Amino acid sequence: MPSPPHEALVELFRNCGELAPRLLEACAQIAFRHDRVDQTSIDFSQVVSTEYRADSVVVLRDSREPPVAAIIVEVQLGVDADKKYSWPVYVTTLRARLRCPVVLLVVSPAPRIAAWARAPIVLGHPGFSLEPVVIQLADVPRITDLAAVQHVPELAVLSVMAHPELDVATVAVSAIIGLPEDQARLYLDLIMAALSPSLRKALESHMQGYVYQSEFARKYYSQGLEQGREQGREQGREQGREQGREQGREQGLHTAVLALLAAKLDTVTDDQRAAVETVHDGGALTELIGALGRATTASEVRAALAVLRNG
Repeated sequence: MPSPPHEALVELFRNCGELAPRLLEACAQIAFRHDRVDQTSIDFSQVVSTEYRADSVVVLRDSREPPVAAIIVEVQLGVDADKKYSWPVYVTTLRARLRCPVVLLVVSPAPRIAAWARAPIVLGHPGFSLEPVVIQLADVPRITDLAAVQHVPELAVLSVMAHPELDVATVAVSAIIGLPEDQARLYLDLIMAALSPSLRKALESHMQGYVYQSEFARKYYSQGLEQGREQGREQGREQGREQGREQGREQGLHTAVLALLAAKLDTVTDDQRAAVETVHDGGALTELIGALGRATTASEVRAALAVLRNG
């Protein structure tokens, strides 16, 4: 089962066909002249039952429609020995289907996994081996120019994942503003996840200062504000409940003291009642209840009250 980080990276390539050729050109100096990019089937299954499915496949075409080249994209987060057998199938099957050059592009964040994926796959036939083109996140260029990614915002997102810095993230957020909401939400989550808590907070402050805000940005912030308000209301309710419980305890202690005074004395004067009700120390009221309970004469009751006033 693919992991969420794997699926998130795959989505970048599936959503933007131009991302793979741009990465090849920027990181591996492999360039194909083309006029447009098409996403094609990721299924390389043969007549036999074994399933072969790549993460993403793009076909580069010229203005006359024939394919110029194809790129198979594989996001690799761990060592998988089976890929050394399936990757050659991907390349040869797609090459036979399209009759054009095919490049296998493996994207891996981890240097150890990248080194494993980069090793040549020797098929056994003399001179026949496959060397995957492997790009680590560290290879992705640091992008701080919005013009460079306006047509490929996914490259800006990858740049943040590779270089989690505020100026890189700011450009990426600007690049995704006009995208459909679900897509922009995914990309924003990836951007935020790449940043440290302090940089995330700084980026959120920067985003709040945008003069131009898409419907997505406005909705994002309205949701954030509402969540903040709800958290504040919940904190307020909890504080209110705690305050209410404290007031209830205090009122109960006052009632107990006054009830004991009424039982021990013939009458409770206004001064005595006020002296009790102005005390908000639960410990002092509890001690007074004990003293009044032990008192057997009116003088002992008044002495206990005097201690309360003097305390």
